[in-house]
Amino acid sequence: MVDVNSAFNNTKIDYKILLLILVGLILFQVYLQTSEPSELLTTSTLVISFIGSTLAGIASLFVANKHGRSKMGYSFYSLAIAFFSIAVGEIFFSYFSYVGIDAFPSIADLFYFLLYPFQMIHLIVNINFYQNQCTLKSKIGMIVLAALIILAYAFFAFEYIGELNIDFFYGLIFVSGAACITSVGLYGALVVRKIPLGRSWFLLVTAIVLGTVADVWYYVTELLEMYTLDHIVNLCWYAGYFISIYALYKHYKIM
Repeated sequence: MVDVNSAFNNTKIDYKILLLILVGLILFQVYLQTSEPSELLTTSTLVISFIGSTLAGIASLFVANKHGRSKMGYSFYSLAIAFFSIAVGEIFFSYFSYVGIDAFPSIADLFYFLLYPFQMIHLIVNINFYQNQCTLKSKIGMIVLAALIILAYAFFAFEYIGELNIDFFYGLIFVSGAACITSVGLYGALVVRKIPLGRSWFLLVTAIVLGTVADVWYYVTELLEMYTLDHIVNLCWYAGYFISIYALYKHYKIM
């Protein structure tokens, strides 16, 4: 029989660990932005992103394996694929950066985009687990939020580019994926915010949303040709990966 009190205690989030993650990443970002540009700094930004996404993928596999052949198990396998696709994308991005090729657009973006459908599968399965039925009001709210993000980017991009070219539609595709994940993820966070056993998943969803918000931010900076490997938007991605790892660890311990 499951020890209810023990299970409840395992749901508690250690905010000291979250603070340690954020402080460590902030110090790393400060180091990047106060150091002279070098190949070592460029490599370090790509390595930490690769390590973060890979470890998050491995953590997802552990949770999926513990769930077994259930819908929840498959949802975490889907999440693992999402994180691993980012890691593969980083490998391609690193290679293009090393040989001096512009990595936007490139085949790396194909793997970056795979993040969205596999994260969406994970979110939908878990939301259905914690809440049997999504109300019409909630569905409209998610659609409206996603639409507002997409329209805001489309308006900004068109004003800046001045025409409906490949750059406009290319960025819009990725922003649309990020907007949908952000909208559904925020709803998922609201669903489980007061459920003790949903705390670890709330933290995981928070990390996922942080990453997709960073995606939108990235495509805006890329449009303005302001993105660099030491840009602060990277901090959001790093935080998303390592908070996800901790959230997945907590979820594993609860089960």
